[in-house]
Amino acid sequence: MRVAIIGAGLNGLACAVMLKRLGVDCVVFERGKGPRDSGTGIYVWPQAMQVLRFVLKDRKFLSRGQPIEFLDTHDKQGRLIHSQPVRPDGLGLPAPAMMFLRTELFRLLADSLEEDDIHYDMGCERLENVGDQVRLTFTNGHCFDFDLAVGADGVSSTTRAFVNPGLVPHDTGLVASRGVVAFDSPLLHSDRCQIFTSHHSRVVTYPLNKASSLRYWFAAYQHRNQPLLDRQGLLELFAALPEDLLRMMGQTPEEDILTHKLKALTGEGQWFRGRVVMLGDSIHAMLPTLGYGLTLGLENGFMLAQALVGHCDAGLETALQRYEIRAARRSREMLQVMNDFTQLYYFEPEGEVSPARLSPIVQRFQHLAQTTVF
Repeated sequence: MRVAIIGAGLNGLACAVMLKRLGVDCVVFERGKGPRDSGTGIYVWPQAMQVLRFVLKDRKFLSRGQPIEFLDTHDKQGRLIHSQPVRPDGLGLPAPAMMFLRTELFRLLADSLEEDDIHYDMGCERLENVGDQVRLTFTNGHCFDFDLAVGADGVSSTTRAFVNPGLVPHDTGLVASRGVVAFDSPLLHSDRCQIFTSHHSRVVTYPLNKASSLRYWFAAYQHRNQPLLDRQGLLELFAALPEDLLRMMGQTPEEDILTHKLKALTGEGQWFRGRVVMLGDSIHAMLPTLGYGLTLGLENGFMLAQALVGHCDAGLETALQRYEIRAARRSREMLQVMNDFTQLYYFEPEGEVSPARLSPIVQRFQHLAQTTVF
């Protein structure tokens, strides 16, 4: 079987490495002219750490990230509202959660492939099912046939337009700014994600490297169709938060702060059409409310690899049907939990973020953690 993976982001690369580990011939096509290794930080839950352990073969990659053991929610004065262990007792999770620089994780995955496994400047322009194969036509005019194409090309996916044209990204009403900076403070801990809630907005921060005090931060708020805030605007918006958070954002160079409106996808409808199948953000892009997006995409990839390698029927259709049933159901359930978190954090009246409101959503999230692919 020859598989084309469209999109050389983290999920596309991880899917390629998984399939090659299982003996499937695959190649990755990326529309960009070079590696998609820019960005800030990326959070990986224990469920996905187990996928990465399988993908990367050994535990050496653990030294490239920072373990996260708790998710703490604070009010705007910095007082602790709720603390959630990442590995609650009784779940038997044999891996930590980790925070990585996105560039580090990208390179770990790319280095697990051969140089000619990834082809850049190859934007997929058209897909067509031709008998038992799929034909890909690229913007440079090249055309190739494969046994299967996997769409991992993100929110603006060309593949989704072929598989599920009725599913389009929707504006969530939120905008996010992200940054990475070396910053130390007694308020901020080296073993946890800390969420500081404000009125219809919040600032989230994770440690990236305890030794160097490198830290990732994420600030999100309702955009209300107004111009997006620069660094000074963020400092004014979050002026009521603890001073150390403001200093952390203020010390981040303006040019290093990434800001964009947040769009999402529901994952509704079909996940495959003929010999083309979807995974990750290209079909179910979620808000980074708990940083579960990459984890869910890696779960999708592992489910797809299982389906492709484990099927015993003569054709692929039943394998893809089984993948769609498992992956779509789980993804939609997780999206609903994340939507409930999002509604509480950004759209409920101020003061509603409380243990009584958070605990039931956390319990649903932990229940889903028990039903992962691992």
